[in-house]
Amino acid sequence: MYKRIISVILIFIIMICCLGNNKANNNKQEKIYKNIYIEDIDMSNMTKKECIDILKEAYPLEDINLKYEGKTWIIHPKDIDFRYKIEEATDIAMKYTKTSKRLENIKRKSKLILNERHHIHLDEEYDKEKLSAIIDCISNQIDREYVNATLAIEKDGTFKRLPSKEGKKVQKDELQKEIYELIQNKNITDLNIPVKTTLPTLNSDDVQSVNSILGQFSTAFNNHTSRGSNIHTAGESSGDIILMPQEIYSYNKATGPRVLSKGYKYAPVIIGGKYRNGEGGGVCQVSTTIYNAALLAGLEIVEVHNHTYISHYVSGGRDATVAYGYYDLKFKNPYSHPIYIKNIVGDGAITTKIYGCKDDIKRIYVRTEYEYKKQKIIVKTYRVYLDQNNQKIKEELISTNKYDQK
Repeated sequence: MYKRIISVILIFIIMICCLGNNKANNNKQEKIYKNIYIEDIDMSNMTKKECIDILKEAYPLEDINLKYEGKTWIIHPKDIDFRYKIEEATDIAMKYTKTSKRLENIKRKSKLILNERHHIHLDEEYDKEKLSAIIDCISNQIDREYVNATLAIEKDGTFKRLPSKEGKKVQKDELQKEIYELIQNKNITDLNIPVKTTLPTLNSDDVQSVNSILGQFSTAFNNHTSRGSNIHTAGESSGDIILMPQEIYSYNKATGPRVLSKGYKYAPVIIGGKYRNGEGGGVCQVSTTIYNAALLAGLEIVEVHNHTYISHYVSGGRDATVAYGYYDLKFKNPYSHPIYIKNIVGDGAITTKIYGCKDDIKRIYVRTEYEYKKQKIIVKTYRVYLDQNNQKIKEELISTNKYDQK
């Protein structure tokens, strides 16, 4: 009961003080009530102009300097319509104890008189679209695409290499966030532009590691026929390819459809067990040549198919028929270094050379086993690995092939 009486008396005294202050304020310039803060600055008993002047001095509009590799880009406040809402915060402070509700005003003043502080946040604003446009402009000056190293091997075995270059990419979202935090925290300092380095998929070391032939194979053909022309066309499109570690080579992907519009001609192909003229006849000799080079290079065979009949240009179990959309030749690079597939076509022969790192050279030979069953010839193809003394290390079955007997 005693505490309640004391509280009522205290409130009554505060009300009298408040009414007295109101009368006094009517006779002089309005001021901010005591214990009202904007941010951490005490604005007690300050006029509107005094409050604005103090805030402008405490929170000046400063340039934002963005730096990267010795170069500086300056964002002026006017460039992005950046300002602190000083006038708005001051008005809120002035009106905090001057609401339209008299009882609410007394309640607020009571708390302030009892040394309960009231804090007002100083908001900021800027044009985000203008800032984004400036960041885009800066990014255009810094960003660059990475450049892969290049490798070309001429027919005579000459290597031509060009080094790789790293790329640069400004992290725009991160930069915008850092600028926003500077403004929000009212602590304008220099910023280092966040730039990510982008690495080439084929670097200079990769290209330098390709220095030796891992395996090669040749087959002969009649150079002066439409079939020979198709071999030239397919040989060009399926070679000069770099295969990265664990990457899979697809013959069909390399050549694309073997159609007339791509320079192929009609030549004999096997359709339904019979020889007929078709677009791209002869391309299987190219895939077969590449296949045998891949076998001798120790590459992992992923997909291979044999012809209906044993081919005239290679022994049974060593052929690789292809039909776009149906049969493909695929193999994987199992090494930790890239390989380079080179086809050389001319003078009635096609040769495939598969280049790689000398550390990946294997001693390999291919053997086949024939079995005759009724109208079929079954040929098993094995790859044999040898050590430096030509002793067998291991042997693996690559394929089991079934041919019709002619």
